[in-house]
Amino acid sequence: MLRSLYLLMVGCLLLLATLSVQANGFVTSQFIDIVQRFSIPHFTRTIFVDRQLKQACENYDTARRHCANGLHLAVTNLAEATAMAEPGDLFLIRAGRYQQVLHLTKSGTASAYIGFVTYQDEKVVISGVNSQDQGEQYGAIWLDEVSYNLVNGLTVEKSIGFGRFINAHHNIFSDNHFSGSSLYNNGKGASKRGGLYIAFSDHNSILNNHFQKGTDLLALVHSNYNLVEGNEMSLAGHDLWNIKCGNFNVIRGNVFSNKKQKIGSVFDCESATMNWHGNGQFKQIQPVLDASKHNLIEHNIFKDAVRYYSASGGNGIQYAGQQGIVRFNLFYHTNVGFSLSSYQTEAAYNYGNRIYNNTFHDNWCVGIAIGRWKKRFEDNQFVNNLLWNNQGLTKNQCKDQGTQQILFVAKQGDQWFLNNNIGNTNSDKVIGLWGKSPAMSVYDFEGSFIPVQFKDSLAQDPLFVNSAKGDYQLSAASPMIDKGVLLTEITSDNDTGDVLTVADSQFFFDGQGIAGISGDKVMILSKETASLQSAQIVKVDNEQRQLYLDKAVTWKKGDQISLAYSGEKPDIGAFEYVQK
Repeated sequence: MLRSLYLLMVGCLLLLATLSVQANGFVTSQFIDIVQRFSIPHFTRTIFVDRQLKQACENYDTARRHCANGLHLAVTNLAEATAMAEPGDLFLIRAGRYQQVLHLTKSGTASAYIGFVTYQDEKVVISGVNSQDQGEQYGAIWLDEVSYNLVNGLTVEKSIGFGRFINAHHNIFSDNHFSGSSLYNNGKGASKRGGLYIAFSDHNSILNNHFQKGTDLLALVHSNYNLVEGNEMSLAGHDLWNIKCGNFNVIRGNVFSNKKQKIGSVFDCESATMNWHGNGQFKQIQPVLDASKHNLIEHNIFKDAVRYYSASGGNGIQYAGQQGIVRFNLFYHTNVGFSLSSYQTEAAYNYGNRIYNNTFHDNWCVGIAIGRWKKRFEDNQFVNNLLWNNQGLTKNQCKDQGTQQILFVAKQGDQWFLNNNIGNTNSDKVIGLWGKSPAMSVYDFEGSFIPVQFKDSLAQDPLFVNSAKGDYQLSAASPMIDKGVLLTEITSDNDTGDVLTVADSQFFFDGQGIAGISGDKVMILSKETASLQSAQIVKVDNEQRQLYLDKAVTWKKGDQISLAYSGEKPDIGAFEYVQK
């Protein structure tokens, strides 16, 4: 009872604070959405930042933008704001160009964030910032060893880079625009400083931003439990984004394109990576390997990467992580949609990953490329993926028309392909081995390549709604509808309860303690009655292969469990058909 009253009081306070800010007309609806989603307590003090002022004042007039008959506290620049910041402060930044770094040096708290927010829909631009720290140049926004800051609605352009987080936690970047790093050099730049560089920083949220023309637009280095959601990223000299020796991060619901290079990367940290961290404090010479675990990449669009002469370039995702999940993503017009990569030293461990319900179409080299064994390269499972009319490759280049949908670099590794649609309108020769010819059918390839197993593969035209216009939803006549398999089965004895054991728990996601997101919704299919029960996962224990649910369900050993779906069974591919 007391807990319920407490939660009600907190909710009322949050609502009142939100309504108060809205009523004043000071902030955008996007900012209100962030405050509500993350249950950010109300701000206790509002301060304006206006570069038109000649001095700070306590009688700022918001309509006339001067100090006279107003009621508000105001300062003249970003440095004054950051110097005076205290937990609970909301800084509303007025329109103008600010040629100075926004260097956040004060932490808020979980109950009192510090906010730096654009006033209404005005355009606040930080431009031409080439700041120095420990002999390294940086642009425009720094979060060094601070927590619980919120930055919303700013534009950063024509600076050395976009920003950096070092040992910074529980911060939110939302609805910002980052463009035109001076290091971009028409896509030829590859400096670590040319984007948003996040290192040794956990539980941050990067939401609904636009990134364009940087080097690595976004780097997560030795950083865990971060959420990257709803962003648009395009044009980078190296990666649009990467995760390096980071765990439990979520890349969700973004749109990615990069005609200059590849799009995303996941791999460990070689010594050169660990030897550079901006302010020098966290430098080390030892690599951090076998340390990119349990990252989730879902519901993203990967498109328009560069064409390349081999499968090593222009990847939608160049992936070398461990026990991760890659699902419900769309890959088209990349060189290789998804590359399960392997090379020394940063990409030597690639195992235990679950890649399912993705769509690969019209990628220029192949849909999926599989590397070779280095330190560990096994137990990677591909389920319910849709590969159709990827152009294929020849021995020498990826630009020629062919029939391969999947490329294997070598006859090594223990990989498992279950119930994927792997086809081409021209031929059943859909599997290739690098440097060898001719291509093979799934049947012929499985017989010659013992470590790789294919089961229940299909090869049918998926009948997309309109792939020429980028609409990869399934049409009503699609043979992919209800043709997917459920992900695993229950292995615990017949029972009723909220904890059950499954054959493979690595398909599932429990929210990982990240603010603003929840665990998977699942459905349990009875093998006897074909009835369905639904629940939500609150915890995944991969060591015990157990799923903890938000409510009690009844099951029998051998019942199947999967993510929530419509129809008789899950569909194949990234998009579940919903009858209109």
